[in-house]
Amino acid sequence: MSDAQSLLLLDDDDVFAPRMARALEARGFEVTRVATVEAALDAARRESPECALVDLRLPDGHGLDVVAALHAIDATTRIVVLTGYGAIATAVESLKRGAADYLTKPVDEKILIATIQDTLKEAKTRAAQ
Repeated sequence: MSDAQSLLLLDDDDVFAPRMARALEARGFEVTRVATVEAALDAARRESPECALVDLRLPDGHGLDVVAALHAIDATTRIVVLTGYGAIATAVESLKRGAADYLTKPVDEKILIATIQDTLKEAKTRAAQ
């Protein structure tokens, strides 16, 4: 049995996504990498991840819809939105739909991983209260 935390990585960038998946796996995450809205929702329905990293611009839809759908599938999934097209309105909307955090690309790998880890720690702290 693994102690690895499950993470759904939804990003269609063929350079960024594999690099980030490797970095997350190296830090003990069990990463499921997908590139489309449909694949992300299928994966989440099969086994809801503890955390999801969601890009906003996707080939078959918008990440904001994924945030809402993931939150509906399992409200305990911690969602971090990551986008190269950041805007205050989009950040606010992602938080309204259930995201725990919002980052813009380019983002330093260490900052992204720290954000994910902090988000998961916060969830555990809340659950213990």
